[in-house]
Amino acid sequence: MHKGVMLLTKASDRDEAVSNVESFLENYKDNVWDWYVIGGRWSGTLNPKAGEFFKLAEAHFKKTYPDMGEFLSTKMVEEQSEVLQSIWSEELGGDGFNPYKRDNYSSDGCDDDVLPLTECISAVNKWTKDMDAEAEIFWGKMIESKSEKSGHDMSAYYAKRYAESKYDEFCFESNVYDIDEYTNDPKDALENADQYFAVMVDMHN
Repeated sequence: MHKGVMLLTKASDRDEAVSNVESFLENYKDNVWDWYVIGGRWSGTLNPKAGEFFKLAEAHFKKTYPDMGEFLSTKMVEEQSEVLQSIWSEELGGDGFNPYKRDNYSSDGCDDDVLPLTECISAVNKWTKDMDAEAEIFWGKMIESKSEKSGHDMSAYYAKRYAESKYDEFCFESNVYDIDEYTNDPKDALENADQYFAVMVDMHN
């Protein structure tokens, strides 16, 4: 299963930010993830232009394919490739390939998958998760699973997820994580945004 996470770290440039992230993730190999790439399926998410791009692209798809429903196929994306690139490059002034055209398995990601935090605060705020609230959800699932009589007891699984969220660990539930302060709460990083970079990571486990 794929999971996107924004990792925050103090760095003076892109290379240092990536190096910090790679060193951090090495400690969690085969625990939180089995492989990862920078960007991946979430390439472009940090870019402030991405939100507007997806809105315009969605409107175009719905106009072009009025019966598409909620399903967007690879064929539709391929057929509208030129229009999507025009929206990204000409209408929004985006650099490089639009988010739909990117290589999801390029380990280095695109330029906008590693950005100074000052340039992507809105994306970080949007992705930040309340881990205490997350813990309560898992607590409820744990109790519910324990009381079920189906014979398939998932309570231990939910108990682990509860503990990870409750004790502010880096885990598969993390959306935004400050790898310097070891916390899912980016408050300190946001207050010192000029010292930080954000790195978009696609994790798999």
